[in-house]
Amino acid sequence: MMKIVMLLSNGFAPDPRVAAEALALTEDGHQVTIFAWDRTGELPPVEDYQGVEVIRCKINTTYSRGPLQIFKFREFWGAAAAFLHEHPADIIHCHDLDTLEPGLKFGRKFHIPVVFDAHESYPDMVAHLFPSWLVFLIRRMEASLVPKTTAVITVGEILARHYQKMRAPRVVVVGNYKSLTLTKPVSPPSVPPLKIIYVGGLNRDRLIAPVIQAVSGDPRYQFTIVGAGAEESRWRELAGSSTNIIFAGYKPQSEARALIDQSHLVYYGIDCTYANNQYSTPNLLFMALASGRPILTTNVGEIAEIVRTQNCGSVLADLETTSIRQVLDKYFDADLWQRESERSFQAAALKYNWDIAKQSLLRLYQELESRL
Repeated sequence: MMKIVMLLSNGFAPDPRVAAEALALTEDGHQVTIFAWDRTGELPPVEDYQGVEVIRCKINTTYSRGPLQIFKFREFWGAAAAFLHEHPADIIHCHDLDTLEPGLKFGRKFHIPVVFDAHESYPDMVAHLFPSWLVFLIRRMEASLVPKTTAVITVGEILARHYQKMRAPRVVVVGNYKSLTLTKPVSPPSVPPLKIIYVGGLNRDRLIAPVIQAVSGDPRYQFTIVGAGAEESRWRELAGSSTNIIFAGYKPQSEARALIDQSHLVYYGIDCTYANNQYSTPNLLFMALASGRPILTTNVGEIAEIVRTQNCGSVLADLETTSIRQVLDKYFDADLWQRESERSFQAAALKYNWDIAKQSLLRLYQELESRL
């Protein structure tokens, strides 16, 4: 049994990936503590999350503050270092680059293995928020820190290759895969309407507007948008009074999966001009696979590669209204829908499910424990 401290720069409300990993390690007999940054002060300072101890550090701020956030990060890093001093650990598990500096500094000083869990390419994620000189410095920092880690965990194969080129000593893919709760997909309602669903952030890099424009007002289609974000008001205005465009608001994953089961087709479109999207393996992809739903996506990121390889959906060549409608209309063919549904579910059953991802995580920790 090892004592594992996870550092996390959000409040753990909970964060689905962090929760899944922490619970897997706890079930394997380890003691896991999450030190999380509560930026609002609205979450309890201490929580027992299904056997995982969560300690929250309250430092008030907001997200997307740009360079001004640096001062808050320095405060959080100091609090994380103090926490590590007070809570001896066998392994320090740093979620994302913004927790790696304090974790690695402490780990190297006291000879404690440090696992860097890269949920995305952090410099690319913040590139549209920070000035170019600051993004350059963040890239330099990442390039200097990654080779000093004990191991890097990441979400997909493309991002894994990125860190291998950065001379990470060991890279393990632990995907955001979902547990299979069914032995076969739930049958969707009859068509029309063809029910399309998107689940995720309503952010500038999500290409929701072209689908709204393609299906708005046409009773053959229904487009449900699940999530919250800065672009919601703009997209609501675009949808106007169309009753076949439904904004469902934020839903926890369990409720989102139920809505996916009631839909025919899952849509995930992202903008290639946002550099971090080249690595995209979103939660929605794996929820769709676990539900046996065909996926409609743009030609960006690892999601497009998986859809092509598994032949479980369609990759849009462009976002013209006529092109989108032509692809959507294919799914009125029940036989085509059934074939792609079965391929989606098979991909989840054979490769992209949480039991497989969990074993990759546990094998890494077994290796680390053997070295202690």
